[in-house]
Amino acid sequence: MTYPSASTWFELPVTDLNRAVSFYEAVLGVSLKVEDCPSSGHKLAVFPYQCPEGNSGCLMPGMAVAPSTSGATIYLHVKDDLDAALQRAHDKGAKLLVETTALPAPMGRYAVIADSEGNRIGLHQFGSA
Repeated sequence: MTYPSASTWFELPVTDLNRAVSFYEAVLGVSLKVEDCPSSGHKLAVFPYQCPEGNSGCLMPGMAVAPSTSGATIYLHVKDDLDAALQRAHDKGAKLLVETTALPAPMGRYAVIADSEGNRIGLHQFGSA
């Protein structure tokens, strides 16, 4: 079996699930699904994905790890315009860590923010820069 990408799942630690859900729904223009986590007993919020190969992840409170701007960076797809998503992120309290950067065509462009919880997150838009 071949897989479409190296990643399959991510978990972003959050301290306030409702605030984080509101942040990501506004910034990305998607709906997250709040569910019970059987292993932790906490609620979590799952990003949309396509089955069976689609990779995704969740916002998860109560983890043994804390939000951080050091360490790995998760890049999330922006459906519309990156600049508009960055403005929505700013309006929700994000801090810009890396300015918008163009990638070689047709890879698009990206920027990196500190989200509402303090996680280092990349926002990526495919296409022409």
